[in-house]
Amino acid sequence: MKLLKLIAILCIMCSTFLLNACFDMEEDNKLIIKYLDNTFGKNTYTIRQDRHQWFVTLNKYPELTFFYTVSHDPFSMSSPSIKTNFDHVLGEYVVEKYRKTYKLGKDELFFDSPINFVYYTKVNSLEELKISYGRLMEFISFVSEKYPILIDMGLLKIRMDIEGIHLKGMDDNDNTIYLDISEVKNDGLSIKSYEEIYEELMPNLKTHLDNPDGIIFHADIGRSFILGSDTFEDCLHKVLVLKNGTAEELKKIILQPGELSKFYIFKSEDQYKFTEISLQAKNLSNSPCSLFDATIIKAVVDNAKELFIDTEWIELDYDERREWKDPYEMLGIFPPKIEKEKVEGVQYKNIKILFEMNEYYKGVKRVTLTF
Repeated sequence: MKLLKLIAILCIMCSTFLLNACFDMEEDNKLIIKYLDNTFGKNTYTIRQDRHQWFVTLNKYPELTFFYTVSHDPFSMSSPSIKTNFDHVLGEYVVEKYRKTYKLGKDELFFDSPINFVYYTKVNSLEELKISYGRLMEFISFVSEKYPILIDMGLLKIRMDIEGIHLKGMDDNDNTIYLDISEVKNDGLSIKSYEEIYEELMPNLKTHLDNPDGIIFHADIGRSFILGSDTFEDCLHKVLVLKNGTAEELKKIILQPGELSKFYIFKSEDQYKFTEISLQAKNLSNSPCSLFDATIIKAVVDNAKELFIDTEWIELDYDERREWKDPYEMLGIFPPKIEKEKVEGVQYKNIKILFEMNEYYKGVKRVTLTF
């Protein structure tokens, strides 16, 4: 008797589940149709259902098929929601069509959801960038004329990825500049002009070549520095705060050939980070130059917990839970032995390094790097 009751309960549960599933599918179908009608208009598409997926072909683009499905999430306020591959399928199709007709040179164009379109170029100057920008404008014209649905659907956001030119303060391994070129807004398609790009990049463009003999260091604040290569102006673009002076004041300072500047202190914008980097510049040219054009030849790093030098990350803050290695050993050099080394530092490639230890406990309180 109990077994019969159990079987009856299971049958009722299965029937309820199947009825709900059928009901959900009917509701999902209504939701899909309503969405398609509102988005593309009635009688502008054909639709075929395969269980929980709907395959849609637009009359304007009969060669393309998009799939739609309804997602149900009981924990989401936006449930049910519609999922589709429309963006990806149409975006890749448009790029393919464009490539068959227009030349991109060595540039690249591809669709990358959720960014939409990415245009990649490698240039040596802003003048060369103007040529690539022109090609990109041709693509926007092509889309506007032949595939305005991308604009109507808000899918013509384009990012330009630029390599070959460098901005002041960029990390050594940060080789790409990312620019948003176009975006669909309420009042239509907004496009950044070449003049706007030029005004944005030109003042921040790095105009000198890196010294291959320079040594990279990176404290636990800001960005990387190249000792013996970066100019003082480069240092103003390292996402740090200048503690003693303003850029306007320092720009007026002129250094004679071979003259050293005083030390300028940089700190983090984060008040809870206490690392400070003091930098000294030198005029390495044969004629007077602005402090902004002088080369950084000395750095003093205080209160840092770690420091990257050349190829090594070095733990400066002692932690008894981890194995702590002597910083000189990490760089493959011996600690200072003679009095001169204890004052100036130990030779490491093209620089001298001095680690000053804490007096009463393990760890490094100050690091001095001299080119």
